[in-house]
Formats: sequence, C-alpha cells, structure tokens
Amino acid sequence: MLTTTVRKTAVTVAALGAFALGGSALADARDNTTTSGSSTATTPSQSRPAPRDRQPLSSDVAAKVKAAALAKVPGATVLETESGGPYGTPYHAHVKTSDGKLQVVLVDASFNATAVQADQGRGRGGRGGPGGHKAETPLTGDTKTKVEAAVLAKYPGATIVRTETNTDSSAPYESHIKTSAGKELEVTVSKDFAVVDANERPAHP
Repeated sequence: MLTTTVRKTAVTVAALGAFALGGSALADARDNTTTSGSSTATTPSQSRPAPRDRQPLSSDVAAKVKAAALAKVPGATVLETESGGPYGTPYHAHVKTSDGKLQVVLVDASFNATAVQADQGRGRGGRGGPGGHKAETPLTGDTKTKVEAAVLAKYPGATIVRTETNTDSSAPYESHIKTSAGKELEVTVSKDFAVVDANERPAHP
C-alpha cells in the first residue's frame, strides 16, 4: 500500500514538473516572438528618413533673387538662381559678368545681395555649389609673410584675419582680410606672391 502511494506521488510530481517546463517554454517562445517583431519594426533602414532634394525657387522668389543679383553685378547674365549657400545665406544666383567671369551672388532673406564670389565649380566645368571646397591649412613662416605683404600692398590699411592655402583655384594661397572701408574680402595670391583676385564675403556683425 505504501509503495503504491509513493509511486502515485512521484507520477504527480513529474507531471507537475513537465507542466511547469511546458509553460516556461511557451513563455520563452512568446517573448522571443515579441522581441523579434519589435526588432523588425525598428530596423534603422526603415526608420531613417530619406534625404530631401533642394527645393526649386518659386517664380516670384527667383525673380527677386535675379533682380538683386543684377543690381549687385550690373550688366551680368543670370544663369541660375537657387536656394541656400555659404554662411547660411538663403539664396544665391550664378551669373556671368559682361567680361565673361563666372560668379556667385549671395542674396539674403530680404532679397539684398550681400556678397559676390568667384564661381569656382562652374569655372572648372563642374556643377560645384558655392562654399564647397576642400580643407585648407594655415600658412606659416616666410610664405605667410610674403603672402600678407602682397595683400597689404594691394589693400593698404587692411586687417589680416587669416592666411591659408587655397584649394578653390589655381592660385595656391589666400588671405581673408577686412579693408579700411569695412569690406571683408578673400584675396587669392599666386605662387609668385602676386594678388590674383578678390572675392567679397558677407560682413559679419
């Protein structure tokens, strides 16, 4: 009688153990399913927003940008008007001057032209935007002295802001200056230490 009772108790314990293990397995399976579903729903490639293309200007805005550019560079031909630009400017216009130079005119939110730069991208036959250039490094020593001497000879009384290599044109050096009249210029200098060109920059407050 005692042996039969012990056997029944053992069977009952084994059954309960199997039931518990089965429940645990079901819970694990449910958790794995939930985790897998959650992981699939938050895949980075699905949640990352697609890049937005630059928005074209409306005809009214384009006309105002064009007018501002022509007021800044009289006699030029406006090739294209676009949004954005360097220094956070909201608009810019690509123009060709009466003497054939390709330039970029920066235009502010009030449709006033703030600066004129050489259009280096188009000048090299590409479609490079304004302000997009490679890293430049500060000049030192004798080279720095000669570049700044050439710039100050061209712009007496100017203040040198910085002098560095130039990667935007064939002129290897450039000096950023503030003239005695308050204009901010980027002056490019040749390897023979002669001033080649100067591009006006928007004045900083």
